[in-house]
Amino acid sequence: MPSVFNHQAWELTELEPTRLMDADGLSAMVVAAASAIGMPALGPPVVREAPNGIVVGMLCRDGHIVLHSAPAEGICFVDIVARAPTEVERGVDVIVRRLGSLSP
Repeated sequence: MPSVFNHQAWELTELEPTRLMDADGLSAMVVAAASAIGMPALGPPVVREAPNGIVVGMLCRDGHIVLHSAPAEGICFVDIVARAPTEVERGVDVIVRRLGSLSP
């Protein structure tokens, strides 16, 4: 039986900490990634700031995008789920370009 959803998770490293502390910038990036994938949002991104970083999540009609930033370590964990046959890699490409990551 073929998969109904595509799911990918990435840990992006060697990132500029100031970009990972910008809640508005991270939110805009999630919206752009969802658009690149072709997933309409069910609402605006939800942002939660904590002492060790920022979490941004956005529910979409056929999936979700979640970021966990760790500015002190220069790391951003990215989780994208989308209904098949959507290519979730398009979303991570947007995120990698905007954050200036050398990975994945």
